[in-house]
Amino acid sequence: MGEENLVVFKGTAEGIMVLLDENADFEEIMDNFKQKLEQSKAFFKGSKVTMRFKGRSLNRQQQDRLLMLLANQNVINISFVHAFETESSEQEDNHLAWVKEQLDSQYASLSHFHYGIVRSGHHVDYQGNVIVLGDVNPGGLVTAGGNVIVLGALKGKAHAGLNLKNDKPFIVAYTMHPIQIGIKNSIAQSPNGEFICGTTTNCPQIAYLHDEQIYVDQIDFKTLNHMLK
Repeated sequence: MGEENLVVFKGTAEGIMVLLDENADFEEIMDNFKQKLEQSKAFFKGSKVTMRFKGRSLNRQQQDRLLMLLANQNVINISFVHAFETESSEQEDNHLAWVKEQLDSQYASLSHFHYGIVRSGHHVDYQGNVIVLGDVNPGGLVTAGGNVIVLGALKGKAHAGLNLKNDKPFIVAYTMHPIQIGIKNSIAQSPNGEFICGTTTNCPQIAYLHDEQIYVDQIDFKTLNHMLK
């Protein structure tokens, strides 16, 4: 497959199938994928699609990088990304090694606390949960293998559940004004830049996944009980 065809887009009844060259270096795949997205800008303008990757097995790190690229691009409005073809044994080994490292550490924790504002251009990432004690400004990005909790205003982008084994990942924010949120393989653009909560937007809200769709509700005991079951 020529270098210009390391990534091929094909339209299907389900959405867009992205064929990845099986033997090419992954960095070349990423570069070609970015080029193909830019070249397809006019074709996909205004459309909302689902996406499936085929052609090669991807480890956890490669999956995360593709999801991150999709989360930061402004070409295609992605509503859902189907499960990846995975190098299951390697993915499992990496996950178990990380958990063992956490449990053996003197400061073992499956949550990362970020103190202060996540400013534009700043990316906070952790394999467990991320708790931000401050705002996430437009242009700021928070990604987590587990849950994302923002004890402030979420005005940038957040993606929870990148570790697909997390059963019920969620995003919580005191004020939910995100540009975009993602949970597992689903991504949602906020209407008019904010999710309305009753008569005011200044109230704690939770974003969660149900039947592969992202929902945003005001936090109450019923919602929390559902998430914790």
